[in-house]
Amino acid sequence: HKDNSKSFRALTGVSHEQFCALLPYFEAAHEDYLSEYEMTGERRSGKRRSPSIYKNSPLPSISDRLFFILVYLKNNPLQEYHAACFGMNQKHCNIFIHCLTKILRLSLKAKGLVPAETDKELAERLAELSKEGDKPVLLHDGTEREIPRPADRDMQKERYSGKKKRHTVKNAVIVTMACLVIFVSQTVSGK
Repeated sequence: HKDNSKSFRALTGVSHEQFCALLPYFEAAHEDYLSEYEMTGERRSGKRRSPSIYKNSPLPSISDRLFFILVYLKNNPLQEYHAACFGMNQKHCNIFIHCLTKILRLSLKAKGLVPAETDKELAERLAELSKEGDKPVLLHDGTEREIPRPADRDMQKERYSGKKKRHTVKNAVIVTMACLVIFVSQTVSGK
């Protein structure tokens, strides 16, 4: 239904079709990561084993887990609020957030959607894009994100952006016409 798809995109930042396309990569990364690590990030002792999801888990399926982390990253709610929405306490919410963020990054990397962060990685991505056919049209821009005001006075001066009248950090980005981010620079201070 059209209204549901708008709600889904508003909650997750992706369409239902994009969610379904990402799900197999997320499932593979979930299986691979949790066969080697606990949810807390500690390496499992002994040999690798296939992870299992408990029946009483507040996130009983892989799609529930992908939905959980996408909603969290899109909306940036307080953990207490996010935990309440998914029927868990804040401690478990925190564990899920940290674990599933790692798994999401691994799945995006497997799908080829993680932006390059170095000149070498950018050159490789541009070579890949050139092999796919026509040379892509690239757009360059900067982003400025607000951060909490630093406590240290010197850091306050360094991170203050006169343009935004706030404390910020910046990144340069390169995107394709299809809005695929292929490069994100190192984060720099607000000036």
